[in-house]
Amino acid sequence: MSLSPRLALICRLVPPDGGVLVDVGADHGHTAAALGAIATEREPHRLPMRTDVDRVIMDGLKGFRQVDTAVITGMGSHVILRILREGPRPRTIVVHSPQHTDRLRAGLAQDGWRIDAEGLAREGKGFAEVIRAMPGVEPHTGHTLWFGPFLEQDPHFTAHARQRLAYWRQLAQQAPPASQAYPQACAWTKWLEERLALPTTANDG
Repeated sequence: MSLSPRLALICRLVPPDGGVLVDVGADHGHTAAALGAIATEREPHRLPMRTDVDRVIMDGLKGFRQVDTAVITGMGSHVILRILREGPRPRTIVVHSPQHTDRLRAGLAQDGWRIDAEGLAREGKGFAEVIRAMPGVEPHTGHTLWFGPFLEQDPHFTAHARQRLAYWRQLAQQAPPASQAYPQACAWTKWLEERLALPTTANDG
């Protein structure tokens, strides 16, 4: 079976010595099968039908005594953070949320996780952001952390940053100046223009 770009990126980010490897919320089971991971789901009817993976009914990671590597993908940032907070705490996590990755990175840093690798994979009209982290102190802050401290090293960086810039420029144009969204959009626009070495057009808010 050929891997999707996102799944191929997940596989690259999982450590080769993954130890006890768990795919939380396994859904179809493709990720668990590709990694040789234990597939978990909260309800029996959600378990993947395939028989080539070990399947366990479990809410998050709470039923494990120890997890070396946890893969948690395709969920909202708040759900991923909740699962990690309820433990046990893995040595390594590989996570992906389809939206609000800035909030996910900020939450990971606040909860004592340090991002050590990440990457972009083409998905639909945009890019999936996959993050690997381990327990530690996150040295990055602000927009560098929220955008992804290592994404500038990715081959898709320019295309991804231009997409994000287009989104924030549009929001800056449409948001009322008195709204909370306006200064946020202006700050993101300015930061992204600087990263892309473009003339700065955003107000300081």
